[in-house]
Amino acid sequence: MVGPTRWPGLLCLAATATAVIAQETNVLRVNTRLVEVDVVVHSKGQAVSDLKQDDFTVFDNGKPQKIAAFNVVSSRTAAGKSIPLPPGAVSNRLTAEGQEPAGITIVLYDMLNTALEDQSWARQALVHYVDTLQSGDHFALYSLGKTLSVIQDFTDDPERIRRAARRAAPGASTDRTADDLAADLLASAPDLGDAIANGLQQNAIMSMQDMAQINRAVITTKAMELIANHLQGLPGRKKLIWISSSFEAQTTDIRSHNGQQTIEHKEFGDEINHAVRTLNAANVAVYAIDPTPLKPPPDLGLLRPGIAAMNIFAGGTGGRAFYVINDVAAAIKTAVEDSEVTYALGFYPGDIKLDGSYHSLSVKVARKGVDLRHRKGYYATDLKQPTEKQNQESLQDIFATPLEATGIGMAARLDPYPRQAGIYRLTMTFNLQELHLEREKNNWVALIRLATYFPSAAKPNGTEESIKITLTEQRLRETLANGYSMERLVIAGTRTGDLRVAIQDRVTGAAGSVKLPLAAAGH
Repeated sequence: MVGPTRWPGLLCLAATATAVIAQETNVLRVNTRLVEVDVVVHSKGQAVSDLKQDDFTVFDNGKPQKIAAFNVVSSRTAAGKSIPLPPGAVSNRLTAEGQEPAGITIVLYDMLNTALEDQSWARQALVHYVDTLQSGDHFALYSLGKTLSVIQDFTDDPERIRRAARRAAPGASTDRTADDLAADLLASAPDLGDAIANGLQQNAIMSMQDMAQINRAVITTKAMELIANHLQGLPGRKKLIWISSSFEAQTTDIRSHNGQQTIEHKEFGDEINHAVRTLNAANVAVYAIDPTPLKPPPDLGLLRPGIAAMNIFAGGTGGRAFYVINDVAAAIKTAVEDSEVTYALGFYPGDIKLDGSYHSLSVKVARKGVDLRHRKGYYATDLKQPTEKQNQESLQDIFATPLEATGIGMAARLDPYPRQAGIYRLTMTFNLQELHLEREKNNWVALIRLATYFPSAAKPNGTEESIKITLTEQRLRETLANGYSMERLVIAGTRTGDLRVAIQDRVTGAAGSVKLPLAAAGH
């Protein structure tokens, strides 16, 4: 049985044009449970680039491990391949310029958790920084309000990012202002002449505040997970620069119930830990930047309520947190350049129990005076086949988010069907090596699900099809090198907007998706 192993691969899109969607890495993620640790090393604020494998020691739960894979990645030399896509074709792993992203940076402009005036300050700093960008730096810019939005997905065109940064207009967050509103309401609440009535009034106001705090924590952590899943199939260490005042990791309030004072405690450790776990699995390091400028007393400074969550996200994923600063643009620059040189270490843990337990990771370097950053642990979880319900929910999540799934590399295009208005030929090519393959007599087989979705159409607004791919040994070798292609007819009728297409491995749940504009297909 061949598991979901990743090798460099080529995808052919139709007979006349090819698109390369390759994943090149010297550290393979395979069923043999290789554990990867990407390490950033600095000395006196500068990246250290001359370390060797023997300089590192990796500890799993305090036990030293033998390093089985070692690679040094420089952001200055790790540029991805440039493969022009045919007109109308799109890919979930190539930028609009046909570039395979390397040294990826995602900027998340957080309006949900940041005061309106501080958003404006953050936007000015972001615009100031992106004005210095050079061609070749791969950036994406997302915003977070009640939902996660894409302002500009991955591009190495500095002008696209500059225009996107200027489009990142500040927006008011009712959940963010709920604390101030609750304080005003509590200060102006009338005395009802009864302790129990006053307590009920106070509790009603604070319940509104509770829901706002819960919304911020749940929406933010879910957005982090969506971004991690979006980046899952892309190679190397990814940076998520989270420009945000964050949310409180825990709160404690004194309230009155039936005339008796009680202490109520809320904490969002489970939500944060789950998001950190998902980010680690996708090799995403969080760089949290609080744009709130230094203010005269009584500025809370290091006691600002969001700092704890910022440190948990950054520390747990091997990133950094910046707060109580005035130069946000400099913090962004530091975060972008932090992993100029990355050491990719891999080891096979011995006698490991796949019971879902957490394993702490630590790394030591045989050199004095250096600072190290890396993810702090991983979960020893067996690769269990997802249930049919879980696969269905996963597909629904893909179509519910503006971000494309990258677990399976794919490219696709739509062509108008001759003499049949409203009908299109959908051509897809995807990485067969990222599917679960099993031997069946003299052939190799894979089970996939193909789903289409029209977001702007009334129901029924999509299709779903289970497909069994059967290949001879020779055909398998060919498709592993060149990708697997298939065609389907899509009946769009008078629909406009986008068609979303997803391919899912029914055994592993891994998926890839793309968005195809119908207008570009000649509608």
